[in-house]
Amino acid sequence: MTLTRFAAVAAACAFVGAPAFAQSPAAPHNQSIPQTTGVAPANERLSANDFVNNIVVRSMFDIQAARLAEQKGDRSDKTFAQREISNHTKMMDDLKSMVNSQKINASIPTGLTTEYQQRIDQLQKLSGKQFDEAYNNEALRNHDNLTALLDQYAKNGDNTPLKQWASKTVPEVKQQLSEAAKLK
Repeated sequence: MTLTRFAAVAAACAFVGAPAFAQSPAAPHNQSIPQTTGVAPANERLSANDFVNNIVVRSMFDIQAARLAEQKGDRSDKTFAQREISNHTKMMDDLKSMVNSQKINASIPTGLTTEYQQRIDQLQKLSGKQFDEAYNNEALRNHDNLTALLDQYAKNGDNTPLKQWASKTVPEVKQQLSEAAKLK
């Protein structure tokens, strides 16, 4: 499967369940970051670089959305957001450490893709119940996709230390997914 087809399938999968944010993927701010909002088919092998980029961009998005939730969200959003910032900062630190120690041959993105930035911009425009609902949908959607991505890489990844990290991280993200589902 080509990267373009992979991105199209992944983007289509990501938009299910969140019509308020269903936008066509745009070119990324940083061209080295793949524009993939979903996950590859279960048998598709994802490179370590694409996996790291995808996880880091998702984590940056979750942290930025959580910071907004700390300002705009209801009490349950704020509690969840504090854990999100901590959890996703740890995930990014783990990956940066693995890249810096050369256990992984990957680059770390420094910014959000255009699509994720648009989703943050949309959240910034909302307040009250509209914000709470949109934030909750984003948290659920992102953690569902993140769980699938981690699980897929743990099974089919191309880098052993990264596969081990993904396998160890899946239960943590499933817990976050469970907490996100309770926000509804």
